[in-house]
Amino acid sequence: MLPTTADNGARLAAILPSGIAAVARGLKSDLPSELEFANSPTLPTLRSFVMIVADGLGSAQLAGRIGHAPALARLPRKRIETVAPSTTGAALTTLVTGRLPGEHGLIGYCIRHPELGLVTTLRDWHGIADRRAWQRAEPLFTQAQAVGARAVAIGRPAHASGGLTEAILSGAEYLGGQRIEDRFALASRVLREGPPAVVYLYVDELDKAAHEFGWQSAQWVRRLEQFDASLDGFLRGLPGEVGVAVTADHGMVDVAQHQQIMLDADPALLADVAEIGGEPRFRSLYLHAGADADAVADAWRRAEGNRAWIATRAEAIASGCFGPVHADVAPRLGDVLIAARKQVAYYSATDDPRALAMVGQHGSFTDEERGVPLALGGALTGTGFAAAVQAAASRRR
Repeated sequence: MLPTTADNGARLAAILPSGIAAVARGLKSDLPSELEFANSPTLPTLRSFVMIVADGLGSAQLAGRIGHAPALARLPRKRIETVAPSTTGAALTTLVTGRLPGEHGLIGYCIRHPELGLVTTLRDWHGIADRRAWQRAEPLFTQAQAVGARAVAIGRPAHASGGLTEAILSGAEYLGGQRIEDRFALASRVLREGPPAVVYLYVDELDKAAHEFGWQSAQWVRRLEQFDASLDGFLRGLPGEVGVAVTADHGMVDVAQHQQIMLDADPALLADVAEIGGEPRFRSLYLHAGADADAVADAWRRAEGNRAWIATRAEAIASGCFGPVHADVAPRLGDVLIAARKQVAYYSATDDPRALAMVGQHGSFTDEERGVPLALGGALTGTGFAAAVQAAASRRR
């Protein structure tokens, strides 16, 4: 079976709804009915809200290098948990829609499309004509506009268009900044010069450095220092009544080359497998028609022992780890799931050599991968915002 946690990412899903509800309270606007679950007596009143998402900045990694992040160290923060699987496409979509992967549909890195076969949720959008149907949940930026706030998404210029952007950032005005400091400068300008705003600010440099060099590398630390310095300047110049929440989509583990496991080392284990999806820390095995998923799962359990969590699709859905799973979403998962429990990564001979070169990995259920920070700054410091997020998560479950 796959492990479950207290909320399986529900608090991550509640951050943006709670921020919009706080802005609605500050602007004395009616809260859209879709966000009533986020209405809480512990919410502060805000003029604007900023959600900063640092891709790959897990709680364990931040704690391990907190001396390099004095601005973050000063902020009140707590550990919350990301979604399952702990991967970018699934988690970012949850952050901006308020829905868990079983509802929004981007339920992994490489998942099965009914016509196109295996596609990645980050890049493979060509041929998906109705992108907002493949990603089933409505982004919350239209709700921000409904309460009277300007909705803004800030990221790299290269991410201004594309399938994932269209699917999860619709309703937001996109502003591009190449460097981390450029993105924070854009956010400062939006808050100083414009009307009340709800801002989503995305930083992916830490994730890139971790994949290439590992999160324990000097390169990752330099990116953390760059992020923290930009955050520090941003917070020092923050206008009043602006709340800031800093979080992440997943954490990381470093996997050395000798810890890579080849799925096809024993051909008998793949006899019933038609395709392999997912990613190295969370593999989806799609079986040939008529194959017995329980028998395949049992064979993999015997082979892997306590090195991995193994579950059939039915067992995984029943565990609740993905949240409620829509009938259209279930077939996107493999018939058998392999989630790394130890410090290993699962590959096949057909994988891209660039994937084999990755050091930093994520996707599974370990504390290092699932734990992410929720740090509060600006007008959220010393408020009941974290409690409001918890309450909203409890009501939505």
